Amino acid sequence: MLAATQSNLFDMKVTTIVSLLLTGIGATVIATAAPASATTFGFNNITGGDSSTVGDAYAPNFSFDVTDNGGGKVLFKFLNNASSTQALKQVAFSVDSTVSGILSNIAVNVGNSGTVEFQNNAQNLSQSKNISGWDDTTFGADTKGGNGNAVQSGESLGITFTGNYNAVIAAINAGTLQVGIHVGSLPGGYSDSYVSTPASKSVPEPSALFGIGLVFGLASLSKANNDKKWKQKQINA
Repeated sequence: MLAATQSNLFDMKVTTIVSLLLTGIGATVIATAAPASATTFGFNNITGGDSSTVGDAYAPNFSFDVTDNGGGKVLFKFLNNASSTQALKQVAFSVDSTVSGILSNIAVNVGNSGTVEFQNNAQNLSQSKNISGWDDTTFGADTKGGNGNAVQSGESLGITFTGNYNAVIAAINAGTLQVGIHVGSLPGGYSDSYVSTPASKSVPEPSALFGIGLVFGLASLSKANNDKKWKQKQINA
């Protein structure tokens, strides 16, 4: 009888602890998972941009992630996934007048990887006259110094703005905010420009995934504990 009482007391403690953990972690997960972590965009060739098609095959080698950095900051991280010498040398942003205030306070070289170093430069993107809806270059940056500071294979460039993450994602998908890049060191010494495409995927926060997994794990533990108590009652009856 004493052993059964002790077992019941232990089960009650486990249930209480699990319930408290579920409540606390659940609240934490909601708080930390609320902002979408990152949305990935790719690039397309610019139709009618130039007479050479050398660079057309290389557009899929480049992409950028847009991340909610918190505090009203949005991070654009440009990635070079090429396996050869292609180098990203310029980034340009075109903001339509309907969303004119969507970005402000540009800051370059935020969390770069490799030997990347850029500088602010709002020079218009090559071939941009052939991009539908491109309204000159509102913000931009290009390589500071030699080609070694461009975004080479496996490297990345970070640029932050003051802006609302959800509004920025919606504007890129709608084409009212367009992002262009200029890439050099292509075969034969050619270069080419590319323009952003709608979002390809969203990536959850690792912390959110861990928290959600922990919640489900503890919920399973709680259920197993309750099932054990129910079976014990059936045996005792």
